[in-house]
Amino acid sequence: MKGFGMRLENLRDKHGYSKVEISYKLGFSQNVYGSYERETRRPTFETMIKLADIYGVSLDYLIRGDEYHPSDKETLKKLLAEVTKEKETEYQSEEPMISEDLIQMMKAMKELKPNARKNLIEFLKSL
Repeated sequence: MKGFGMRLENLRDKHGYSKVEISYKLGFSQNVYGSYERETRRPTFETMIKLADIYGVSLDYLIRGDEYHPSDKETLKKLLAEVTKEKETEYQSEEPMISEDLIQMMKAMKELKPNARKNLIEFLKSL
C-alpha cells in the first residue's frame, strides 16, 4: 500500500475536509485517522470502504493508487458509438476512434474537484 497515506491526505485536501471532520465521519479520534495518513497504522477493511465512499473513489484506488479498468477502451468505444449515433453522424477519419490523449484526458478529469469538472464540461459543450 505504498503511498496510501499520501493518497488519503490528497483526497482529504481535495475534498476540503480537515482531519477532525474525517475522523468524525469515521467515528474515530483525530489521532487514529492521522495515523492512517502517517502510515503508522492501517485501517480495517470496513474503514477502507467508508473512506472510499466518503471520497468517491474505488477501493482499488485507495489501495493501489490507480483505478483498475480492464475495459476502458471498450467502454469509450461504446460511448462514442452512442454519441455518434445520437448525432446521426458518421465517424470518418484515419485516426483511431479512441486516442491515448482522450484516455489521458478522461483520467485527468476524474482527478478534478466536482465543481471544476462541471465547469470543464460546460466549457467543452460551448465549443
